[in-house]
Amino acid sequence: MLNSELIINCTTAFIITFLCIKLCIRPAYKIGLVDSPGGRKQHSKPVPLIGGVCMFFGFCFSILTLNISLLPYRSLLASGALLSLVGMIDDMHELTPQLRIIFQLVAALLMTTWGGLVLRHFGNFFTLGNLYLGEWGIILTIIAVVGMINAVNMLDGIDGLAGGTSFIQLSLLCYLALHVQRSNDAKVLLLLAVVVLAFLIFNFPRLNKSAQVFMGDAGSMWLGFALTWFCVSLSQGPIVAANPVTFVWIMAIPILDLSSVVIRRLMKKQSPFKADRQHFHHLLQNWGYSSFVTTLIISFLSLLLGIIGLILNHFMVPGYISIIGFLLLFLIYHWLINHNLTS
Repeated sequence: MLNSELIINCTTAFIITFLCIKLCIRPAYKIGLVDSPGGRKQHSKPVPLIGGVCMFFGFCFSILTLNISLLPYRSLLASGALLSLVGMIDDMHELTPQLRIIFQLVAALLMTTWGGLVLRHFGNFFTLGNLYLGEWGIILTIIAVVGMINAVNMLDGIDGLAGGTSFIQLSLLCYLALHVQRSNDAKVLLLLAVVVLAFLIFNFPRLNKSAQVFMGDAGSMWLGFALTWFCVSLSQGPIVAANPVTFVWIMAIPILDLSSVVIRRLMKKQSPFKADRQHFHHLLQNWGYSSFVTTLIISFLSLLLGIIGLILNHFMVPGYISIIGFLLLFLIYHWLINHNLTS
């Protein structure tokens, strides 16, 4: 797949994203598109919230250089533009959680109705043939979109974490698309991974040096949407890249974090939207790990769990066994987090 033309496409994506971030840092301070210190935030000075918008610009510019039809990706681009714009507004003038959810629902509806991407079946779940979801598929797809958008947003709590895990997940999805010769999807996913890589140069934690820019809600929302879009796309249709449960393993880290946090907050009769410092990455920091080490640990776990999903898919392990394994993992994860938060 990696020919000279695609190398040029990827180089373009990287350079455009890199230059966009470089050029937008100073204007971001002037227009107030910055994350100011205070409260739960650990940075000591304002940091530009331009990473998400610049990544989306770099992606849109570079996808136009691909020699492919963009018709199948209209809902991806339209919803991504909507979420990037809403996220940028939210970064400048904090929107209510309810209003953010409304726009996320709009993006999900664009994907399911206009784009036609719906979880129509859940694979050969019980080894008795495809488990079809019927009309429940649209509802489950919308829940998945909104859930994943917020899951990636929750991961964006320390330098490099949301970007690092997203890069790994996009790379694994690109591998799956390439494996079943869905070359157009593989090319688009590769461009997405490249623009995230360009962003990580400015965002990944380094020794004695904090991030130069954050992705902001603009980045976490459209990246969360893009990841869900491709998980649904690659798990459905005439050429299925993998058993749908495989994508649960690939997206394991944000799913585990979101599910555990929401359950814990609901049990305490708190709003699921309430912000706190009770995520896995906060726990690792409380144990004394730096942002750099914490990001590396969670990124490695994301890669490991994704590979486990690929191995289970390769050996055609039935979906119900795979999902039981994931549920056991969640119970262990949830217990460990709660035990260490209360001890």
